Amino acid sequence: MEIEIRDLTEEDLDDVCMIEEASFSMPWKKEHFRDLVYNDDAVYLVILLDKRIVGCAGYTDAVGEGYVNNVVISEEVRGMGLGRKLMEAVIESGHKRGINDFTLEVRVSNDPAVNLYKSLGFESAGIRKNFYEKPTEDAYVMWKH
Repeated sequence: MEIEIRDLTEEDLDDVCMIEEASFSMPWKKEHFRDLVYNDDAVYLVILLDKRIVGCAGYTDAVGEGYVNNVVISEEVRGMGLGRKLMEAVIESGHKRGINDFTLEVRVSNDPAVNLYKSLGFESAGIRKNFYEKPTEDAYVMWKH
């Protein structure tokens, strides 16, 4: 099993969007990801398993804080630790840019993601009511300092 983590490129967008569409009720569009590829304030990484893209995650540098605004792993490889490896790479990338504080929102019902983020040092700092749609659901606001 060969694992590689690298920067998102425009050539990756179709694969990433397929994973998004299979994972989320309101997936990001190709244009959203394309904008991030060329945004100097954004860092987006893909994780490959045996040379096949199986996930994507990244952050935007918001005045020295890392706003993690998308994390997705293909359903068929969830539970293999790939999300952890990808998030560790995202955090490491931020540290190299001088970012020490990261924030994200996560559905309150998404126990696997909440537990992953907690294990990486994120703590809940509150709730955003009705943050998500389809279905409507609250989000935990989590921070890692």
